[in-house]
Amino acid sequence: MTAAVPNHVDLAVPGGPVGSTWLRLFRPSLPGGPLPIVLYVHDGARSAADARIRRMATRLMTGLPLAVVAVDYSLSPGARYPVALQEAHAALEWAAAGSAGHGLDGRRIAVVADPGAAGLATRLVVTALDRGEGSLVAYVPVGPRMRASLRTALGLPSPARRRSAQRRSA
Repeated sequence: MTAAVPNHVDLAVPGGPVGSTWLRLFRPSLPGGPLPIVLYVHDGARSAADARIRRMATRLMTGLPLAVVAVDYSLSPGARYPVALQEAHAALEWAAAGSAGHGLDGRRIAVVADPGAAGLATRLVVTALDRGEGSLVAYVPVGPRMRASLRTALGLPSPARRRSAQRRSA
């Protein structure tokens, strides 16, 4: 299944250890919304502007009506713990409270993590749950069942249901 390259915009959002955190927001080319959000926590080997991040956003969005937010968090060894966690949390807070102006649904957020970022993503989810931030609906590691898990957690129709509904309406 092929997909168009998603549109993206770079945003500086409030929060994080230096007062603002950079994000890259990927949206489908077609209008629509409010879209559920995947907060993609990449491993520390690249920035949100990396081509591999774009490929992952495209993979996540293929056939699913959602947006992807990639955090451009500070990488080690220059940044020490908990800087990346604070920046990822700033992105999560923005997604939950400040993203409506971009046509996003801050009540439906899933965290997706590369294997190399599983520790950071787990700490992010635990911190959010400890603080009572109820906008998270799933934590999904990158893997073979990732898209099916996102579809279920975000309440998105499965391709089989979508085809069945299209046949009934025809």
